[in-house]
Amino acid sequence: MTLKATKGACTLCEKEYTRSGMGKHLASCLTKQPAESIMDDERVSLHLQVTTRYPSDYWLHLHVDERATFKTLDMFLRKLWLECCGHMSQFFVGRQIIGMHGRLVTLLRTGYEIDYDYDMGDTTQLRIKVLGRYQGLAPGGKAITILARNHPPEIPCDACDRHPAVSICPECNWEGEGWLCRKCATQHSCGDEVDYLTIPNSPRAGVCGYTGV
Repeated sequence: MTLKATKGACTLCEKEYTRSGMGKHLASCLTKQPAESIMDDERVSLHLQVTTRYPSDYWLHLHVDERATFKTLDMFLRKLWLECCGHMSQFFVGRQIIGMHGRLVTLLRTGYEIDYDYDMGDTTQLRIKVLGRYQGLAPGGKAITILARNHPPEIPCDACDRHPAVSICPECNWEGEGWLCRKCATQHSCGDEVDYLTIPNSPRAGVCGYTGV
């Protein structure tokens, strides 16, 4: 299964870029956006890039204000990208685990990288990098705001290799196959009794029955 390079749209101006191009664009675009009006000029917010620690075309750019703890980010990533069965998760640097109740702005500076694992069995491994640190709260005043997210990757059908896959056979997926287009799914050898999985826009796609809902 080969993923094509993906782009995403900036939620601030709607321009499209690749993951790395989006980081450069947002460094400029964020400075043009008004921060929330606040009395305390020591308040800050962070620009985070979230990717997988293995090659994939799934990525996020997030704006996080200083209210957010690592638990806030954990719950956000679970809801958007990961949650299937209430698995364990953790943030860490090297072998040092980061506590969930600490605030991101207290521990992280521009250029810092931390790792995050969801599910200690079929693990989804993420890397989080701080691309910028800004004065004031994030626009909209939310704890975490999506600045950009990859468009769904176009994954070719394992059977015909001509059309994009739209569903996954859970039986064949154990062997690293079974990503099927609509036509091939109707002709698939596992038959109609199999409950095919939808393909969510998430690095958790095809893992542990994850459907994104």
